[in-house]
Amino acid sequence: MVAITENVARKKLSTCLVEPKEFDFKDSHFEYSVYAPSQRFLRDFDSIFPQLSPKQRKQLLVVPVIQKCQHDMVGLSKEVNVERDVKLELFVEWGKQIVERIKSIGMWADVMDPASGFAVFSEAGPSPYPDVQGTVMLAPRFDVQNVGCCHILLHPAWHSHIYPSTMFTTAPADILVKVIDELLASAN
Repeated sequence: MVAITENVARKKLSTCLVEPKEFDFKDSHFEYSVYAPSQRFLRDFDSIFPQLSPKQRKQLLVVPVIQKCQHDMVGLSKEVNVERDVKLELFVEWGKQIVERIKSIGMWADVMDPASGFAVFSEAGPSPYPDVQGTVMLAPRFDVQNVGCCHILLHPAWHSHIYPSTMFTTAPADILVKVIDELLASAN
């Protein structure tokens, strides 16, 4: 009975493989963590990443990437919109370097456009990935604030002063961390 209960729990719960790590990239403060998603979490991923084989889907890791913001992202002002645009550009620039390096060693990776929910460097499937809901399902340390029809992710320390995004990869967690660390070392 214990083995059955543990197996059911494993199917429903995602596993944190790398606790939150902070770093700076081009004057922006980032935080990422790495998760092996549960089977329940992955059930719709064939419509998000249709090009992934069943084997690749089983290897898939989810990497919530958070950037600390100067402004409260709940706001609707010119300054907030400019900061959102800057954070998106920085995430895509950082993500492109990580994705290219991971692909160069024979593994798959991509980042999601937080504005659309679709893959940036791969063929997009018919379904978007919801960054906010996905991050909350993976990492219960985050909370959500509902503002009209929008869901705002709340960081435990930075609250709504964040720009959330997500990377996906089939690279093992230790390889991903090594790639990120190498990129940061070469950028400094």
